[in-house]
Amino acid sequence: MNFLSERTVFRIIIATLILGTAYRLYPIVLGQPALSQFFMTEDGYLMLTIARNMAIGLGMSVSEGAIPSNGVQPLATFLFTVPYLLTGGDKVAGLVGVHLILVAISVAGIFSVRALARLLLRPLDPSPLWPWFVAALWYLAPLLLLHTMNGLETGLYTVALTLTLVLFGRVLARAEKAGLADRMILGAACGITFLARNDGAFLVTAIFAVWGLHGLFVQRQSLLRVMVDLVPPGLLSLLLAAPWLISNYVNFGSIVPISGTAQAMSGGFAKNADLLPAILFEYVFPMLPVPGALQTQPVFMVLAVAVILAILLAFFIGAWQRGGPARYVIAAYGLFGLAMCAYYGFSFGAAWFLSRYLSPLAPLLITATVYVLIGLVQRLAPVRFESLLRLLGLAGIALSIVLLGRALIPGVREQGHFQVVDWVTQNVAEETWVGAVQTGTLGYWHDRTINLDGKVNPEALQALIEEGNVLNYVLESPVDYIADWSGIAAWVTTGNLGNTAFSDAFEVIVADEVRNLAVLRRVE
Repeated sequence: MNFLSERTVFRIIIATLILGTAYRLYPIVLGQPALSQFFMTEDGYLMLTIARNMAIGLGMSVSEGAIPSNGVQPLATFLFTVPYLLTGGDKVAGLVGVHLILVAISVAGIFSVRALARLLLRPLDPSPLWPWFVAALWYLAPLLLLHTMNGLETGLYTVALTLTLVLFGRVLARAEKAGLADRMILGAACGITFLARNDGAFLVTAIFAVWGLHGLFVQRQSLLRVMVDLVPPGLLSLLLAAPWLISNYVNFGSIVPISGTAQAMSGGFAKNADLLPAILFEYVFPMLPVPGALQTQPVFMVLAVAVILAILLAFFIGAWQRGGPARYVIAAYGLFGLAMCAYYGFSFGAAWFLSRYLSPLAPLLITATVYVLIGLVQRLAPVRFESLLRLLGLAGIALSIVLLGRALIPGVREQGHFQVVDWVTQNVAEETWVGAVQTGTLGYWHDRTINLDGKVNPEALQALIEEGNVLNYVLESPVDYIADWSGIAAWVTTGNLGNTAFSDAFEVIVADEVRNLAVLRRVE
């Protein structure tokens, strides 16, 4: 079949990658409201608020500069300050710049994911198409596309992580020929990966552990030689991370950003464990998002675990049998994945963010699936296996594109917070202070907004830790309005936790469950 020739399929892949790029750019072309609502998430706006405040001279802060905050990931936040610096802090023009940065990072991800897939699949098949298929499936996957365009660090983190693993593979491949420069570049990449997202510490630990064991037991080096090779790049990675860690500890009392502490408060042992099979399944088959109603069904969970384990075991065993440095890269990536699943599945909260937290595992899981499919089809259809594999890959890409098209249908995808922004914009003066539990979107568009869930507000976080709620904190604050989702009305009507002073001080003026909006106003 000529339309499945290697050259034709490669052209189709490039065309779909261009289409995926156009999809990412289209909110800029349409302008408002798509620019501010289609991709940007609630937490993305938290980061953009701090980036804008930095650009206009208010430092790392929220609430019109009144509240210092470190509730972000540093590398992306500093990067996002650039468009606000260039536009004088203009909120709409700054969003255009942020979109362009996110698109550029996503395009870079095509090449970093492809490079990693090429390393992990080598020398399974000489065809260059399979790494391109991995990159295209990653780039066009509906969930992953949204995660890379969410106004957060997700895309940047994936690029940094995959490039670091590629560099690790090159250092191992050069073995004794790897000089100090090669090792220091890898150390710098590890530090940058940590700055992209703090849980990159799991990856850095895994890389250095595998690297050390490789030196001791594969290269048969002495412990002293291994230390000489690993300590300088390790110190460099720590040196790059140190300013952020020191700033966190000195200014906020912990090396962990307050956003992580606030989100962990909703956790408990194994609280998210039941979601792990569905989330990982979505990255094994990235063109097949799992409906929410199916995610925790026992039958699906068992089947998902069986499929995931079978694919990963086949991939790991095959990689080990093939030999070469790729198997050690896979070992480090696998250890990182186990640590991420253990931490976010069994020790953390914020289950609604689990898909985003685990998205850096997608390149490994997609590559493993492609590897297993290549092996299966070669055995089942040895004569026409290449054509059949190319057809399957194109079918997966086509399904992703169909699902991306569905998201463009009006009403299918809504940001979920602009009803709050619209009400405040229409009814509250700019100089009036507003409080909300969810202040990402609202805080970006209304400067005088005070965060009440502690993700970017150390004072609210302290109140939550000490009292379990922020009612007294709000009473003592300058907040005159509280605007959020409809559940906030219960703070006055039924959920005041015995705090009659709060019920006396605030009244419900809007309680609209249809629009998912409630507004409380301080009684004069």
